[in-house]
Amino acid sequence: MLAAGLVSIAGAGAREAVVEPGKQPDVARVRRARVVTIAVGVGLAAVVWLGGQWWGSEESNYTRMIVKPLVLLPSVEGSRLTLALKDPSWMGRRADDLLLDHDHLMHLYMIRLPQMDLVWRLHPEPDANEFSQQLPAMPAGRYALFGDIVHSDGLAETATAEIDLPAIEGQPLTGDDAAGEGPPVAQADYNRSVAPLPGGYRMVWDRDAGTAWHVRRPYLFRFRVEDGAGKPATDMELYMGMLGHAAFARSDRSVFAHVHPSGSAPMAALALTQPENSHAGHMMTSEGLPVEVSFPYGFPKPGDYRVYVQVKRGGAIVTGVFDARVEN
Repeated sequence: MLAAGLVSIAGAGAREAVVEPGKQPDVARVRRARVVTIAVGVGLAAVVWLGGQWWGSEESNYTRMIVKPLVLLPSVEGSRLTLALKDPSWMGRRADDLLLDHDHLMHLYMIRLPQMDLVWRLHPEPDANEFSQQLPAMPAGRYALFGDIVHSDGLAETATAEIDLPAIEGQPLTGDDAAGEGPPVAQADYNRSVAPLPGGYRMVWDRDAGTAWHVRRPYLFRFRVEDGAGKPATDMELYMGMLGHAAFARSDRSVFAHVHPSGSAPMAALALTQPENSHAGHMMTSEGLPVEVSFPYGFPKPGDYRVYVQVKRGGAIVTGVFDARVEN
C-alpha cells in the first residue's frame, strides 16, 4: 500500500504539479506522468524485492544462531535401548559435559502413543558417546521419549524423539526406575481426582471438582497418598532425595515439563549456585515427611494435558496418572 501510494504521488506530481488551477494538463505532461509512474513503480518494486531478499538473509542467519535443543537419536537391539545426543545446529555444542542430577546423567520418560496410558521413567547409563539401557517388559507400539539432561554450565535440556518398539520381554525394574499406568487419554476424565495405586492404596489430587485451568497462571498442584480406608500413608519415603516428581505432558507432546516440589529447575543447576554445599537441593530427610507433596507449575498453552506423579512408599515407586484440560 505504501509503494502504491508513492507511485500515485509521483505520477500526479509529474502531471499536475505546475499546472495552473482550473486547467487540464496537456498531452506532453500526461505522457511524462506515465513514464514517471512506470519508472517509479519499477524502482519501488526493485527496492521491495531487494529488501525482501535482505530480510530473508538476515532471518536465515539469525535462525542459525538460535540455540536448538539437542536431538535424541534412539535405536533398539533386542531389549537394549541406545540413545545418542546430536546438536542440530552449527554451534557444535558438547553432549558429554553433563552433570549428575539426582545421581543420574539422564532421566528418560517413555510414554506409549497415542494412548499415553503407559509411562516408564528410566535412567540410561553413559556408554562411550551414547547412553544405553536394558528395557523392562514393554508391549509393542510407538513411544515418545523425553530425555532430561543438565550441562556443566547449569543449562537443562529435554531431548525428544519417538520410536517404534517390538514387544520387549525385558527385565524387572531396579533402582530408581519406575513405571505407571492410567486410562487411555481418549477416555480421560478431567474431573477425576483419585488414581488407584498397587496394594489397595490411592493417590488423591487435592483440588475442587470442576476446577478451570488457564494458561500462563501459577498453580500449586497438591497430591497425597491414602490407604483403602482414606487414612494417610505412613510409610512414605524420599524418591531420589525429594518428596516426589511430576511430569506434565500435552496430548500432542508439544509441551513436556519435569517438575519437582521446588520447581522445574534441576537440582544440579541449583547446586552450582551453592558450590560450598555439595548437597544443595537435597537437604530433606526421611523423618517427619509431610503427607502431601506439591508441585508449582503454569501451563504455557491451552490443550489437554496428562500429569504423571511419582512418589515412593513402602520401598516401591508408585505413579498416579491424572488429566487436566487447559483454557486460554
